[in-house]
Amino acid sequence: MKAAGLKAIDTVMESTAVLVKSRNTKNELVELIASRIRGVITAQRYVLCQYNIPREKLATASSITPGKRAPTVTALEDDGWVAVSSMVEKKSIATVMDQLTEVGATDILVLTIANSRTA
Repeated sequence: MKAAGLKAIDTVMESTAVLVKSRNTKNELVELIASRIRGVITAQRYVLCQYNIPREKLATASSITPGKRAPTVTALEDDGWVAVSSMVEKKSIATVMDQLTEVGATDILVLTIANSRTA
């Protein structure tokens, strides 16, 4: 709309989606569909934050980006440094990046998540 020079002037309708199953539907199929929907909803709320940090500052940085379960930590070729990947809520990513910079993180990247599966 923006690209065409248009703007919203009023809401015509708001709706809610509901997943309905019949008694004859297999529960596995319903769970598969629900899992896919949850994955898309999660992907819309989170981004993937990746950064490098000295290993001695990892605990502090991990407290800033704990992820949904835990951050992924990978050793770098540069001794004493690690790379960290963690899911962060979109709404707080600017503050998180500021905090990471303050504790010594470098090469901070924020990537869009297209879909997700979590337990």
